[in-house]
Amino acid sequence: MTPEYKNILFPTDLSNKSRVAFDHAMSLANRYGSRMTILHVLEERSRTSSNLLTTYLGMEKLQEIADIQKQDTRKAMIGKKKEALMIKEALTAFCDAAKNDHAECEFIMDDVEIVIAEGNVVDEILAETEKRHCDLIVMGYHARGKIEGAVVGSTSQRLLRKCRRPVFLLQMNA
Repeated sequence: MTPEYKNILFPTDLSNKSRVAFDHAMSLANRYGSRMTILHVLEERSRTSSNLLTTYLGMEKLQEIADIQKQDTRKAMIGKKKEALMIKEALTAFCDAAKNDHAECEFIMDDVEIVIAEGNVVDEILAETEKRHCDLIVMGYHARGKIEGAVVGSTSQRLLRKCRRPVFLLQMNA
């Protein structure tokens, strides 16, 4: 039986290197006529680091920094205009750049949704996968360590262990 992907989840760290993974996600969405959700997760801090930061910065300053981080992430994904228009414009520009490399794709922006979540990255990816009934996760990973090419990132490893859906991983080269 040939797999059909109706809903693709594309988690991204917003790095420039994620373009390679986005190209693959866009190509698959085009090929299968799939909807695509782009997800960025604001990672939660560990209890230890939160306690240390609270001690040195104070709770008010720590919350201010967290709020700025959320705003910066939203701006990086959707710009400075009305949210729906910002999303479409930012993604259209990203897709247009990708289309130059893949002229055969007729990717439809109406089938794209952007989600910004907060929490544990793996848990949020899994939650969005279930919530949106995603058939496939397409994401990049950054190889780390001395055996860079052979080691999958820790987030990717945790996701692979927990996920019950197919995951298409692409190494983001330096």
